[in-house]
Amino acid sequence: MNCVATQQSSLRHWLASIQLRLQQRAGSTRVVSSRHQGPLRVQRPFYPERSDCCHVYLLHPPGGMVIGDELTISAELDSNASGLITTPSAGKVYGAKGAAFSQRQSIEFHLAENSTLEWLPQETIVFDTANAELKTRVNLAAGARYFGWDIVRLGRIASGETFQQGYCEQRLEVYRDNKPLLIERNRVVAGEPLQAGVYGLQGRNTFATLVATCQPGRDAVDKLCETLDGMSPGADCWGLTQKGSLFIARYLGDDVALCRKGFEYIWRYLRPLFNGNDAVPPRIWRT
Repeated sequence: MNCVATQQSSLRHWLASIQLRLQQRAGSTRVVSSRHQGPLRVQRPFYPERSDCCHVYLLHPPGGMVIGDELTISAELDSNASGLITTPSAGKVYGAKGAAFSQRQSIEFHLAENSTLEWLPQETIVFDTANAELKTRVNLAAGARYFGWDIVRLGRIASGETFQQGYCEQRLEVYRDNKPLLIERNRVVAGEPLQAGVYGLQGRNTFATLVATCQPGRDAVDKLCETLDGMSPGADCWGLTQKGSLFIARYLGDDVALCRKGFEYIWRYLRPLFNGNDAVPPRIWRT
């Protein structure tokens, strides 16, 4: 644990990190190393599947980040290892009215040859007046497979709170053998044109991206589009794209539960193509 007092105020904040290593041993993937600093933990791994896939629940007991907090999450998968990492609840970036500091979350994954990682966290809720910086980088070796999503909600709509001050910067990078497959950067500043513009969020409060290293084909994409459109007859928008070896799905709307439902449907539908196994949802999603 490392609790730091800044020089500019009496504010105290967390610098927390966790480093995981997954390795295949005796036909089953194991968490062989878990090093942490501050309030980041993992529970014992679960094996609900017939395959060797190791389900890991990432815990952050404080429940969110206050101004000045920095969370660093990394996982390394050795050759042929297979893991699914999720979170038990939504992440939160709390408000910090008038503060100049940011709240930073940095995630980095390294996947060795023929390893498989599914990063399926619950949504991140960015409170009004927060200064959120969220970065995810995925490094793939030859034959490595990745399926992941990031869901961001601006404001606490259930409490009547909209995102009127602060900013949210989101970065997503995917590399294969050090060559970029996808590099994206979104910076939403409350009150600026991107938040309301037709070329931006169009006034919506939830935006999300799903990335998978698979190529489902036109018939499968058409089926996904038909089902997703049937889930959301309103103004919520879905977009599906094949960018080289990456399948990309996007959501823009006002219903974070609908977004999660749609992304979970995509995951269930594509998983046999992605890694040859049927989807087995983590039990924590149903508690």
